[in-house]
Amino acid sequence: MEYLTGLFKTTGHVVLEKADVRGICAAMAICGDLSFPEGEKNDSAVTGELKGSLALFFSKDFVGGVSKYGADYLQAAVFGFSTSPAGTAPVIGPGSEFGTGSAGILAAGENAYVYVTEGSGMCIVRTAQVFGKKKFVKCISQEFGGEDVLSPEEGCALIACPEKWADEVLLAATGDELDSIMAVLDATDISSDESLDRHIGELAGDDFDGCICALLVK
Repeated sequence: MEYLTGLFKTTGHVVLEKADVRGICAAMAICGDLSFPEGEKNDSAVTGELKGSLALFFSKDFVGGVSKYGADYLQAAVFGFSTSPAGTAPVIGPGSEFGTGSAGILAAGENAYVYVTEGSGMCIVRTAQVFGKKKFVKCISQEFGGEDVLSPEEGCALIACPEKWADEVLLAATGDELDSIMAVLDATDISSDESLDRHIGELAGDDFDGCICALLVK
């Protein structure tokens, strides 16, 4: 198993991290901080320090845990990551403060933890086989936010993106249009992280506004 990570953005912020931990693939993909509503003050600007704390969390806490306990560390510890003492926001999870809100993917081995911050405007979508046909399925919406642990199969793509775009493009596609979108995410045609970036950019198109991050299982 191999993870490929990719991003596309016109606005917003993305943090991507990857590692091979004693043969176990691990990755983190977080994006968000959509444009703040007009007339409202944004007190949650994403800083380099905030991005650095996410990267440090991945390289120290998460990779260290996977190295010590194996891939099962994700399932055993991830919901603990998403809670913090009173008055302190968690680094990742539905209550994290990544700008005005975010969606994220944290994966190790054959399992992936996904989350969305309530009211963030973001969501998590995955590709899945439904009655023998590949479709996009929304895992978590921004309306209530939340978190879950999934087991993505080979060829599956997990996508964190603006919910409005997911509803109007990914989930609205049918027939030939859906087939052409799925073809863009064909794992056999994507050889590297940079290649996935290009494919996601093609998927987003010219009218996209926001940020996407994705994890593809090969």
